[in-house]
Amino acid sequence: MDLNMKTESERNGIVQHFNEIADSYDKYQPDYPEELIKIIISKVNLSVGSKLLEIGSGSGRATAQFADFGFDIVCVEPSIEMIEKAKAKLKDKNIKFITSRLEDYSAPLEYFEAIISAQAFHWVFQPLGYEICSKILKKGGYLAPFWYIELFHDRDVDLDRELWAIITKYEGYVSCMPEKDYASRMESITSKIVSSGLFSKPEIIHSYLDKNYTADEYFNYISGSLPLDKDKQACHEELLQLADKYNGIKRRYTCELYLAQKK
Repeated sequence: MDLNMKTESERNGIVQHFNEIADSYDKYQPDYPEELIKIIISKVNLSVGSKLLEIGSGSGRATAQFADFGFDIVCVEPSIEMIEKAKAKLKDKNIKFITSRLEDYSAPLEYFEAIISAQAFHWVFQPLGYEICSKILKKGGYLAPFWYIELFHDRDVDLDRELWAIITKYEGYVSCMPEKDYASRMESITSKIVSSGLFSKPEIIHSYLDKNYTADEYFNYISGSLPLDKDKQACHEELLQLADKYNGIKRRYTCELYLAQKK
């Protein structure tokens, strides 16, 4: 899930994919830690009336966590179905939804105090995305993309090893990677932000979220991403056996925030 890795065809495909899974998407995705939301608000010094742009708002999962603070929020999201879900969820909030990619959004210049992107900034075409963000942020404004990552530990953790084998066998797309690869991920994202020449070196802030899935819940979490040629029933059966063996599928998510100030 590195930045600037997606082709135009892949980006079009993911929009269609999210249109198709909009009904079930919210049910099984992990929330973002409240601590992470409060850190963004505090570090950026957001207050009532602050103008906030969210890139790739999806069904409004992260949006909802910012919605009660009185910010003036604009959400840019290319999936029509996801926007409809978000509108229904947040119909009483002061939020403007725009069906668009960031690259096609005609945003006012130097308008926003902060730009956030939850689990979505890797779909933005770069370096154009950094250029747009810099232009529409106020002087001293912040770019704040964040993700949750399910790390599979290098040490001898039986559940991690066995679950990783299932995920790789069935090619289930989830936000996960071996722990040994995580440092290079952070270095890659940091270097891309810095090399844009438009933002300071980001401060990387971590929060953590623990979640215990049933086999059905974890299967539903990954099933929408399983390739069509994979045996979903067999995957489900393996997860059932795993959950029975370990009394559930216990996961810890590392939630990472990259906080970079506009130069």
